[in-house]
Amino acid sequence: METDQGRARRAARRAYELGRLRAGLGRALVVAAAAAGAAAIVVGWRATAWLPVTVVVWTLVEWRGAWLREGARRGLLAGLASLFLPLSILRPCCSPEAMASGMACCDKAMPSTCAAVGALLGLSLALLLPRAPRERRLETALGMALGTGALATLRCGPLLLGEAAGLLGGLAAGVVAAGLARAWMDRREA
Repeated sequence: METDQGRARRAARRAYELGRLRAGLGRALVVAAAAAGAAAIVVGWRATAWLPVTVVVWTLVEWRGAWLREGARRGLLAGLASLFLPLSILRPCCSPEAMASGMACCDKAMPSTCAAVGALLGLSLALLLPRAPRERRLETALGMALGTGALATLRCGPLLLGEAAGLLGGLAAGVVAAGLARAWMDRREA
């Protein structure tokens, strides 16, 4: 049998977590609204179809908080930068003129190009990775990957599935490599 004190603790914990979840959802909606505006201007309105991904990821990040949130907030900057990647880099088989006219000019996906671009962007995140305690580095790097991916997904909207997976996979690989490099640099300084 559960005591009154046990039930009260459980009810308090549930109320606390629900409050954190509500606050996280509110912050996620602010991020999603800003991302929607940027994506609509840079990529087009079709990118906003991926906004639910951004809302879910940011709700989770804000709800969990701590180092996951710190990493994600830094990753938000890289995700924003990914929105401005020219499509001519991500789909080099198409000329800028053909893409501007809306012509379907690529007959195959080019995920390797997108993976390379994503990896370079992910590696650049080593400069943004916050200094976290050793036991929280993985959580911080994961947060950075989530924060970046939540916005990079909007950029991947007009791409083919293989290209989108390549870009997001490259970003994740770059973030992992950046986290490992940062851990190595911190170890050398100590």
